[in-house]
Amino acid sequence: MRLLSNVTSVQNILFCIVFLFITGCSTTRTVPSGDRLYTGSKIIWTNDTVTKKKPKDYSDLQSGLNKRIRPNPNRKFLGMPIKLWLYNLGNEPKGKGLNYLLRKKWGEPPVLLSTAKPNYTSEILTGYLVDNGFFQSDVTSEIKYSGKKKASINYTVIPNHRYTIKSVTFLTDTSWIGKTITKTKETSSLIVGAPYSLDSIKAERDRIHAILKEQGYYYFTPDYLLVQADSTNDGKIDLYVKIKDNTPALALRPYKMRDIVLFPDYSLDNDSTSTLGTPMKYKGIYIVDSVHRFKASTFDKSVFLRPDSLYRLSSHNITLQRLINLGVFKFVKGQFQPVRDTSIHNILGGNPNQIVRDTSIRRLSDTTIVRDTTDRSNYRALVNNRWSLDSGWLDAKFYLTPYKRRSLQTELRGTSKSNGFVGSQVSLTAKNRNWLHIASLLEIGLQGGMEWQTGGNAGGSNSYSLGASVAVTVPRFLTPFRGLNIRAPYVPKTRISAGYELYSRSDMYNLNAYTLQLQYLWQKNQHLSHNLAPIAVTYVLPTKTTTAYDSILANDPSQRAAIEKQFILGSNYTITYNTLNPNRIHSFFLSGNIDISGNLAGLIIPRNDTGQKTILGNSFAQYERLTLEGRHYWKIGRGKQWVNRLLIGYGLPYGNSQTLPFVKQFFTGGSSSIRAFRARTLGPGSYHNYAADTSSLLANEAGDIKLELNTELRIHIASVFNFAAFVDAGNIWLQKDVPDKPGSKFTFNTFYREIAVGGGIGLRIDASIVVVRLDLATPFRIPYLPEGQRWVFDKIDFGDPDWRKKNLVLNIAIGYPF
Repeated sequence: MRLLSNVTSVQNILFCIVFLFITGCSTTRTVPSGDRLYTGSKIIWTNDTVTKKKPKDYSDLQSGLNKRIRPNPNRKFLGMPIKLWLYNLGNEPKGKGLNYLLRKKWGEPPVLLSTAKPNYTSEILTGYLVDNGFFQSDVTSEIKYSGKKKASINYTVIPNHRYTIKSVTFLTDTSWIGKTITKTKETSSLIVGAPYSLDSIKAERDRIHAILKEQGYYYFTPDYLLVQADSTNDGKIDLYVKIKDNTPALALRPYKMRDIVLFPDYSLDNDSTSTLGTPMKYKGIYIVDSVHRFKASTFDKSVFLRPDSLYRLSSHNITLQRLINLGVFKFVKGQFQPVRDTSIHNILGGNPNQIVRDTSIRRLSDTTIVRDTTDRSNYRALVNNRWSLDSGWLDAKFYLTPYKRRSLQTELRGTSKSNGFVGSQVSLTAKNRNWLHIASLLEIGLQGGMEWQTGGNAGGSNSYSLGASVAVTVPRFLTPFRGLNIRAPYVPKTRISAGYELYSRSDMYNLNAYTLQLQYLWQKNQHLSHNLAPIAVTYVLPTKTTTAYDSILANDPSQRAAIEKQFILGSNYTITYNTLNPNRIHSFFLSGNIDISGNLAGLIIPRNDTGQKTILGNSFAQYERLTLEGRHYWKIGRGKQWVNRLLIGYGLPYGNSQTLPFVKQFFTGGSSSIRAFRARTLGPGSYHNYAADTSSLLANEAGDIKLELNTELRIHIASVFNFAAFVDAGNIWLQKDVPDKPGSKFTFNTFYREIAVGGGIGLRIDASIVVVRLDLATPFRIPYLPEGQRWVFDKIDFGDPDWRKKNLVLNIAIGYPF
């Protein structure tokens, strides 16, 4: 009772302090005499004079209007102008003390009514309405005074009738470019019957420009297109799309590619020598590499521009991005210049910053190249004088500045795992970015580290690991099929890797892990990536188990799966769709993985006398495993983000395997899962081994099926500090009945009653290069309690030290949980 009384007293004191803080901080204390605090604006929309209704895109129009109102009022958090309060608490600083922090760092000065310009803003809003078809609109403003020192502004929008598109006409001639533009009419973004919109006109110009760039018109830009509007048709608009009269002839001619030259050893320090040498012609492309840094075949799959073919912007962009994505060049710059004399090849030398122009034209009846010095050979002259333009020719030169070929990298980092282990690891990696002179990346790594368990997890003991790996990444697909090359900006890659790792818990066991993998990695675009591993071999061999670990196995035989010998001969495929961007309101991360082991070998190899199928005397695992994960990141305000995650895992062992291999099983609980439960102590199903809550057993509960849901609200507080509130739910289950673990099997009619739920709050210190995360969580629903008693809200008692010890879980981790 005394403890409860003390807690109540502290709460009362804190309440009084907060009350005095809020009431003592007037939002208008620092507003100058004669001025007022500007509290914001409101848009009042009157209905269309004809339809008497709001337009279908009213919400978009409302949002566009609000974005154009200036200034913005003082920012608020949960409806309170906290930054303004902090500013008003201080005085003008004379040094670096508390006043400096309140006024210059934490606070925000009041936004004054005198900084608002209602008449000017009304003009801006009217212009926005005109751009969206409300040609006869009007916007008026009215200042609304509140009290003695506050004011807001109401903007009344009178849109009147909205003009719609009556017709779209393409005013072009019979020249090549005119015919090309006319053919694009069917896919026009200007739709008859749709509201007039300046954005749609810009989109139409960009659309035509993109099509022309794919047809060889290298020098054409959207500015050479004009869309004229005739609004004299009683609320309807006729649109006329045409080429501007002053468009130069340079932009009216389609171009073909002639010489394509690569300088793969270009440097500003030796630009005069790096562009000279003996050109090597390989599959129509010239390569000038005097030091023979690269083999010619390196660029075979990266250059999509080809001699004697039309210039295409897509081929241009893919070539640039492919050359960058080879990973061996830090700078890539392309230069295109017209060819005046097709009998001369200008391959060597050049300046990547040189600008060359071509204005040559010819008459229909004349094959002699002439120059028009009177009107600069523009589009109007071409139409009036019946001139026609032949295809021009372009030379392309790509100047490539390589990275240093070899590097040695040392990395020291802290680690945090879902099972509560934290520690440090040091790694040494030697890289050769141009192994075998074909832009292959060779990586040789050595690593070692130590770990120890924290956070009150059971069975903690120190451990160390040592490992070595070698990997080669080749910038192309290495397959039996020749000529396979995906037309995409990203370089398809083949990665072959092998590794060895020793993991030792000296007082229990040693684990030796050998891995071998062949992977194909490719991206269709910036959001969608694929990873196919047709060969993925893992061999785990335990050694040196101790009597201490044997005693643990005597109490919990299922622990044996954690260190049993495992031979996985499989394949896996992962597809990832990722639109994560801090500037997007809605971002998504979707991932799917399918992992199969022993299917082909199982068809070929017969069973032995024990009923197992073996390779070199080793029984291999047979299973199918599917993992699906989806995340939604919603930016709900400045510095505020709501993240939701769903993860589904399903594994099916068969043949040689009764369960999934331990390294392929699903686990739950811990710092990146259901944070209210300690790592690997939850499940499967309603089963719980209470001995795992003590130090007598290791926590290693695993399952074949996993379901997990997470929701988290993230709020930026100040500087590098962020706050989070979260709720996690889920569990794991087994495919088959295990007598030693009653309630662990998954069944459709009971699984939802075995969902664990927990929640809590967190603090994140985001220092850009590393994020330190502290999450404090407690269970809301415990699935291993008797039915009817699993929701435990009524048992929460922060004043009880025993309850806190058993139910408050502090997770300390590196990085965000998802």
